[in-house]
Amino acid sequence: MEQITPLFTPDQLDGRTSKSAQVYELLRGAIIALKLPPDTAIVEKEICAQLGISRTPLREAILQLAKESLIKIAPSDGTFVNKIVLTEVLQGQLVRDTVEMRLTQLAARNFKNDYEKDFELALFKQKAAAKRKDVDEFFALDNEFHRLICACAGFPDAWLTIHNATGQLDRVRRQAFPLEGHFNVVFDEHREIYERIRRHDEVGAAKVLQVQLDSTFPSIQMLREKRPELLSGDEDVGVTDIR
Repeated sequence: MEQITPLFTPDQLDGRTSKSAQVYELLRGAIIALKLPPDTAIVEKEICAQLGISRTPLREAILQLAKESLIKIAPSDGTFVNKIVLTEVLQGQLVRDTVEMRLTQLAARNFKNDYEKDFELALFKQKAAAKRKDVDEFFALDNEFHRLICACAGFPDAWLTIHNATGQLDRVRRQAFPLEGHFNVVFDEHREIYERIRRHDEVGAAKVLQVQLDSTFPSIQMLREKRPELLSGDEDVGVTDIR
């Protein structure tokens, strides 16, 4: 019988944050990367055994993911990975359009030379991941770049607000990389956003960010055409309503 490789391992956990927070990120990442595709059952006993944890941190993580509609809990049937809910993708887009847009402008206004090394290192890693077409690493570095913008703006904790509101949107963004293969496009946009921030060009940085944010809409359409099984029954929602 073929042995199935565990999805999670104990060495993925460390002492930097609470166990529930780490389990939340592991599950969230697996859902977004389709390592746990829609309608997959969340078997608590198996995940606890793989990670070597009790059920308490896992259940706390599951409840948080349920609040973000990444997981659905049916008391009589079990706990399953939810499909991509388009209305919630658009809600996440609104958060980025408003909160992240403002933070990008503030990053340009408040930029200090201390952040140069952080941005340059982030871009260096992104370029290498783009060259390898490493989807998982590039997506993680994409988020790290936007987290760095929040820190540069002077509001590092604002990233958590964005992160927790954009789980469904992240699923669309993550699937766009292998379908569209636009690694270099995203990298070039990040490089330009950084250059605008470094020059204290609030208007220019916001303009480039808006181009990147608007790329979500063709990505949604591509998922409708190529991966409709990932979407819930509301895929007829108009994506242009919030543009």
